[in-house]
Amino acid sequence: NLYRPSHADYTYAAKYGIRDWRGGGRASARVTLATVAAGAIAQKYLREKAGVEFLSYVEQIGDIRTDIDEATVTREKIEAQITRCPDTIISQKMEALIHEVRTEGDSVGGLVRGIIRHVPVGLGEPVFDKLEADLAKAMLSLPASKGFEIGSGFGGVLMTGRQHNDPFRARRGQVYTTTNFSGGIQGGISNGQPIFFRVAFKPVATVMH
Repeated sequence: NLYRPSHADYTYAAKYGIRDWRGGGRASARVTLATVAAGAIAQKYLREKAGVEFLSYVEQIGDIRTDIDEATVTREKIEAQITRCPDTIISQKMEALIHEVRTEGDSVGGLVRGIIRHVPVGLGEPVFDKLEADLAKAMLSLPASKGFEIGSGFGGVLMTGRQHNDPFRARRGQVYTTTNFSGGIQGGISNGQPIFFRVAFKPVATVMH
């Protein structure tokens, strides 16, 4: 008969008149099981049919962060670590922090970086269905997600326009940019460069005391 802090108990009860005290119902992180299953199928299909590659890895846990070059990240490196951080040394530090916080009955948040390679030019719409807006909606629909940024993200405010602009070049009839602060999307439409974004997840609300 008590509302749990930072859970959806109160908002669900207020909106629907139902409170699933057994674990949060649709607000539980367990609902991501279906998202993961559907995503695995979509990922396999798009890789085989269009050559698009999707990767995601843990970039930060608490105050421990990797600065690994995302261009060098492979699926094998990611899956070789229990934390899904492709940086071996940083992964070990993350694992130690998680165990430390867990023994205290607490939780810790983190950042996940997403990378989409070999993206066709022209995906997305210029207004209501901007590609980055659709990605943001998908990522922020995940339980515990609290922030989304694409390309330079919030770091872009520290740059000038000249620094941030992505110059165009052409090679063998293919247009590309020499930098990618746009994160592969301009005007809501993919430009053929890799798409990269980050999602921030809050500490899990369920703590031991």
